[in-house]
Amino acid sequence: MPDGSKSRIVGYFPSESIQIIAYDIHTSDMPNMGFEKSGTGRYLRVNCCKSGRCEFKRKDGKSAYISSGEVAMDFYIDDDGTFSLTADDYIGVEILMQVDKVITEIPTLSMLKKAIKRMDLPEYATSINSLYFVDSSEDTKNTLEKLLKYCFNDYDCEAVIIKISELGHNIGTDLTASVPNVHNFIAPIQACIAEDVHRCLTERYGEKWTVGVFAEKYNLSASTIKNYFRNVYGCGFKEYQVKIRMTKAAELLRDTKIEVKEIALKVGYHSRAKFGEAFNNYYGATPLEYRVNVNIEKAGNNSEEE
Repeated sequence: MPDGSKSRIVGYFPSESIQIIAYDIHTSDMPNMGFEKSGTGRYLRVNCCKSGRCEFKRKDGKSAYISSGEVAMDFYIDDDGTFSLTADDYIGVEILMQVDKVITEIPTLSMLKKAIKRMDLPEYATSINSLYFVDSSEDTKNTLEKLLKYCFNDYDCEAVIIKISELGHNIGTDLTASVPNVHNFIAPIQACIAEDVHRCLTERYGEKWTVGVFAEKYNLSASTIKNYFRNVYGCGFKEYQVKIRMTKAAELLRDTKIEVKEIALKVGYHSRAKFGEAFNNYYGATPLEYRVNVNIEKAGNNSEEE
């Protein structure tokens, strides 16, 4: 795990035929945690995203992105690609099941039989051996929430399997009740440009970045740059820029005694008034109010500890 992060990864491996990994990631510096096959046969792979973004990269280099509240599934036959983490935040669970063995290896796993049957993908989805995306119902979201709680609180394997079975049953209902989401696979050059924009906005947030700067750099239209960024990161260029600047400003207000006008400059605002307006719109409090509230909260926590 990267130093200083509050990220968590928990794995459950109740048998050779099923692997479960729960993610709570808050850093862009994460290794690929791909699965390993344990034998031949048909594998069903399911990725449930509670929040954030997750990338699926095919062997041809093209990528698709799973967003909050989505489930992505495929039959993992030829190892045609891997899931990896993107942006800075991702909470979700990934499950890999060798469907022809999972229900026979351990008696506890027999409860997965009905869930696996309910998660049968449409015929056309299995024939193209590619990802199938569907929105999660409220039942699926609630079960995923409980499953993640189990994983991150060290529940035993049997309890986790019970929740996996419930999750599979709900996903099966979602598959029959909703229309699949259409996701275009993005070429590597498009992802590369989006990643460059993201890196600049994240690491050099105090500089004056505009869409026009990147449009000129890559000889593309501003709308194309915006589309590339949104396709990869799930939000608009300006929306993400404001999020990064306000998050950093809040951190400086909370953890330092730097004056507000200096913080404004550090996060790219040359006008204290415009910075104050932007901060108030984002957090519902002026920078000074935010700092006072944080200090009051800290003082209260210190009193309780004493």
